[in-house]
Amino acid sequence: MRKSILNILAFLGGGVLLSLVALLEDGRSVFDYSLPTSLLLLLGGLGGISVRIWLLQRWRSREREADLALVVRTVRRIHLLQAERKNRDELLNGICRILVDDGYCFSAWLALVNRQGALLCCSEVFQGEEFPRRGQGMESGVFPVCAKKALSREGLVVSDQTTSCAGCPHAADGADRVCFTVRVSHQGQIYGLLGVSVSASREHELGERMLLGEIAQDVGQALYLAELEAQRVITENRFRELVENSQAGILLIQDNAVIYRNPEQKRLFGPLPAHYRPDAFAGVHPDDLEKVESAYGRVSRGEVASVDLDFRFYPQQKDDGGKGMKWVFCRASRIDYQGRDTVLVSMVDITRNKELEHLVRVQDKMSSLGRVAAGIAHEIRNPLSGINIYLDTLGKIHERKENLETVGEIISQAQAASRKIESVIRRVMDFSKPSQPRLVMVDVNQPVENALLLCAAALRRDAVGLEKDLACDLPRCSLDTSLIEQVIINLLTNAAEALSHSEVKRISVRTALEKEAVVIRVGDSGPGIPEGLRNKIFEPFYTTKSDGTGIGLSLCRRIIGDHHGTLTVEESVWGGAEFVITLTVNSEQEGYIPGGGCHGAV
Repeated sequence: MRKSILNILAFLGGGVLLSLVALLEDGRSVFDYSLPTSLLLLLGGLGGISVRIWLLQRWRSREREADLALVVRTVRRIHLLQAERKNRDELLNGICRILVDDGYCFSAWLALVNRQGALLCCSEVFQGEEFPRRGQGMESGVFPVCAKKALSREGLVVSDQTTSCAGCPHAADGADRVCFTVRVSHQGQIYGLLGVSVSASREHELGERMLLGEIAQDVGQALYLAELEAQRVITENRFRELVENSQAGILLIQDNAVIYRNPEQKRLFGPLPAHYRPDAFAGVHPDDLEKVESAYGRVSRGEVASVDLDFRFYPQQKDDGGKGMKWVFCRASRIDYQGRDTVLVSMVDITRNKELEHLVRVQDKMSSLGRVAAGIAHEIRNPLSGINIYLDTLGKIHERKENLETVGEIISQAQAASRKIESVIRRVMDFSKPSQPRLVMVDVNQPVENALLLCAAALRRDAVGLEKDLACDLPRCSLDTSLIEQVIINLLTNAAEALSHSEVKRISVRTALEKEAVVIRVGDSGPGIPEGLRNKIFEPFYTTKSDGTGIGLSLCRRIIGDHHGTLTVEESVWGGAEFVITLTVNSEQEGYIPGGGCHGAV
């Protein structure tokens, strides 16, 4: 109606104006209502309508430009607000404040709901007017009709008749305003609602609807990112608590500088001096320095992803309660931390474990010595008997005052017998002497021969036949001869005990090079080991003997494992058990370094 009246007025005004101009040009003062005059009136009216349409389009164009500038400014301010990473309440209130302060709407509200649709919080901003708080009704579970519609479907909900929207706070405004409500969501997750009240004249403008939809999308994404950030903070705090309270010492190294140490690592290593450099390896035991340097270099250069090792070190603090050296098991891994290559080092204090392991090894050595004690006594008794005979003979010669040549021969024989006793005692002392593992490149036949010498008398006493076949020129291996000797003695003793009720008593000891590894085989003709027990016998404290401790084979496997080898059991050629020790050969050797000669077979 209003538009029609304006068009009529423009038509009349244009016609009258054009007619007056024509009269003035002709010098007349009255209308004659002739055909030309009527045409002038018509043309003037059409011109008036055209001018009105042009002015209206011009006004609307400027209004659209202003609206576009408003949209750009509003969206930009909201994006800047989101970039500030404010908390949830500040973000919601800030968005509502921007929508109202920029003149986009008269009032704005943002409500968040949980997954069950219940209200979490609501932020409302009004433009200099008093409105009832929408959140008060929502908190009690009363949602306006427009809010219910927006939650149940996508797109914009327009409420142009406020009386039909129960619970709407804009009912008192009259009909000159409408309410736009849209769902706030991201990737299918509903976070809440956004509502604004605008002038009713902007109800059908597509830009208004698009702007509100875009703002709702931005808010949904911002809430999604805030949710992710909150989860990240929670996860980071939990992880930090785990690290801070971990029983493993943890440190991070970037660019050869320590950037973090947890409390357990500080307790282990003590306070580090200023400008401490990890590659200096301060406090590391000299015997372990080479392997620690090698492991750290391989990980820091990216040659391997991680490496495990154990080593000894001396804590950095002076007042360490007299504890001195410590053992740690350490794993160094190359990770990405905050976008940079980082070495993560975790370590566990195994000092007590090493001490107990040392005691177990000493106990096992003493047990092995006890089992071969009879043979050792036999080896010593025979030379002692000879020495006693030689001394009696010397006494008789002295009484008879016979020639000195015979005395010299007897003395030489007594010295030879004494040296034999000394040799046996030295072997026993070397075997029983407690010491830290020291790996050197040696011929594997050497500890095998030493073990056979210690057990030879006991095997002869029990009438056990020994077959020895030691390969010639085996490549040298990195091993501790005392520990390998201990393993062989343990295997020989177990084999002899297994033959106690066998008619045929045979033990074989062989060494060979098989598939680029040195192999030691100790077999017997006893009853053997059932296949189902071949792994169980290596478990700690498992034994089939009434007086056994169950630590012998477990310790043997541990010793071989420390030499980067394996200890397994198979069936021997006689149907008994055959224990197989496999030791790797150093791959860096060119070919191999020949051993200490060929020991042959007997």
